[in-house]
Amino acid sequence: MKIVIVGAGKVAYYLIREFVQEHEVTIIEQDEKSANRMANQLSASVIYGDGSILAVLGPACKGADMIVALTGKDETNLIACQIAKKFCGVPVAVARVNNPRNLEVMSRFGVDKSYSGTQILAEMIEQEIDFKGLRIVHKIKGSKYVLVEFELSARSKACGKTLSDYRFVNGSKVVVVNSNGDVITPKGDTVMHAGDMLTLVCDSKSIEQIWKEMVRE
Repeated sequence: MKIVIVGAGKVAYYLIREFVQEHEVTIIEQDEKSANRMANQLSASVIYGDGSILAVLGPACKGADMIVALTGKDETNLIACQIAKKFCGVPVAVARVNNPRNLEVMSRFGVDKSYSGTQILAEMIEQEIDFKGLRIVHKIKGSKYVLVEFELSARSKACGKTLSDYRFVNGSKVVVVNSNGDVITPKGDTVMHAGDMLTLVCDSKSIEQIWKEMVRE
């Protein structure tokens, strides 16, 4: 996959370091020192220039599958994504949002995925406070369903029961069982044991009840 990344800050550095192993990565950075540092440290193509200008973005986005805008300015990230999608034919645009209030704006103006570090941190803290031992690993886009992961509590009535015998909250379904390091594709006769790591698909409104019945000590 060809990925164009606008902005070469610390977030971009660690992201690019992961991506270059399997993807073709092009970085656009308007700070000369940062651009040179990236060019010297990473095996990626680096362009010194303004990633929110078509003259710079156009050649870089030729044949690209995704643009990821990671600058410290929300307006720059939005413009880069819009140009890439509308004028360069890039199918997927992802943007960093520094002010959580701009998340809705990004979505409204065509950014496919946007994230706010502040919001993510707040959600993680809130989740840890409310449901210790359970974490949301994925929110299924366009639905009320989420993937949750937790260690099955020894006090849960699910211990010793098969998946088909246990009545899960509101029809929740186990999709992965990690038992003593062995990842198991769940079947009806799969037996749940205390300490098993379970991954469930559930309605987001059911999380509290799942936590009470299967996680809480």
